[in-house]
Amino acid sequence: MKNLISRVTTHDEGRNALAHVLSRGRGKEAQRVRDRVSEIIDSVRTGGDEALLSWARTLDGFSGGREDLEIDRDLAARAWERIDPSLQEALAYARDRITDYHRRIREGLRDLAPSRAMAGFRWTPIERVAVYVPGGTALYPSTVLMTATVARVAGVREIAVITPGGPDGIAPVVLAACHVAGVDRIFPVGGVHAVAAVAFGTESLPAVDQIVGPGNRYVAEAKRQLYGTIAIDMIAGPTEVLIVADASADPAMISADMLAQAEHDAQASSVLLTDTLTLAEGVARELESQLESLSRRDIALKSLESFGAILHLSSLDLAPALVDLLAPEHLELAVGNPRDLAGKIRNAGAIFLGHDVPEAAGDYCFGPSHVLPTNGTARFAAPVSVETFMKRTSLIGGEDVDDLDRILAVSEILARAEGLDGHARSAAMRRRRRP
Repeated sequence: MKNLISRVTTHDEGRNALAHVLSRGRGKEAQRVRDRVSEIIDSVRTGGDEALLSWARTLDGFSGGREDLEIDRDLAARAWERIDPSLQEALAYARDRITDYHRRIREGLRDLAPSRAMAGFRWTPIERVAVYVPGGTALYPSTVLMTATVARVAGVREIAVITPGGPDGIAPVVLAACHVAGVDRIFPVGGVHAVAAVAFGTESLPAVDQIVGPGNRYVAEAKRQLYGTIAIDMIAGPTEVLIVADASADPAMISADMLAQAEHDAQASSVLLTDTLTLAEGVARELESQLESLSRRDIALKSLESFGAILHLSSLDLAPALVDLLAPEHLELAVGNPRDLAGKIRNAGAIFLGHDVPEAAGDYCFGPSHVLPTNGTARFAAPVSVETFMKRTSLIGGEDVDDLDRILAVSEILARAEGLDGHARSAAMRRRRRP
């Protein structure tokens, strides 16, 4: 795949070489996606269960009726009992590492009691959350763990999972993950129609306060359109990895990491930045070789052809600015001094330091959630974490507030300057009542 290699000596050349990646998900196709999503949302808003079932049958092959729109948690418990013990152990190990990591974060989120001199705040968990677990061509029990486990640590009262059931129902391993993660309710529907159902509520699915989790571009667009009706974690679309590597990197490992991302989705993106031509050429050869034995070869090949790139940089000094330009979901720093390079980078969802920890480890059990900002949104968004499931409320006032007369006087002056006499009167009345 030598056609992926581009020589880059300036930042502008790098931007041009990455233009196809930067434009991913935009253009005429994006407008078609928006229109289709809007149609489905409006249908479910007005049609409730009937519309939800119609779309589920048409798009997912769902074969059930209204009575099948929720799965009994006992089925999840039985699925857990029936899976292989080694898989049970792996799921429990991953859950425990995710729990431990996020418990440390939760312990650091302390309330600040209001004092005489200053206002305070408190943290409160969101009450009801839906987790979106992708379906289709792959299974994602890891997404259940990476979302529901975190919500449980945060203190969310009710956690639901929505995921495409299809003609055969939800896969046992996904149900088992729901059990081990402590999911409260399970709905075997996915796609835009399921996202809309939990946003508005239907006869069978409750309206929730927030939806989290990754999905395809249709699900991402549904979350974007429904933000405001419900909270969302982020607009997380097709996945991506950006690898910065020097001569110390192994081309076979770099290629494996690129293919690990490309096999997700034809819309996925895998990019390598390196200052070493022999590494770039070695990675190109390895990609061709490893593709031959990949079970999802066709998907990975289309992904690489559409949104893959290998940039041979004249200097790694060009890398930080190009990384910040792409603001990748996953950033691997396969270099001799990864921490030094990480300190020069502002925009990334997750940074993997060194040669020994691949992005795949982050996907499953290292600890942080694998639900990360994609498609450049790491410029302003953060990974799913405990804070995602919590809200901060300001606490203002109390007894014997210092300098209250001055606070009320300034409030009155500023209110009159804005022409808001009611605000000014409200502050003035308190001043007159004070001794």
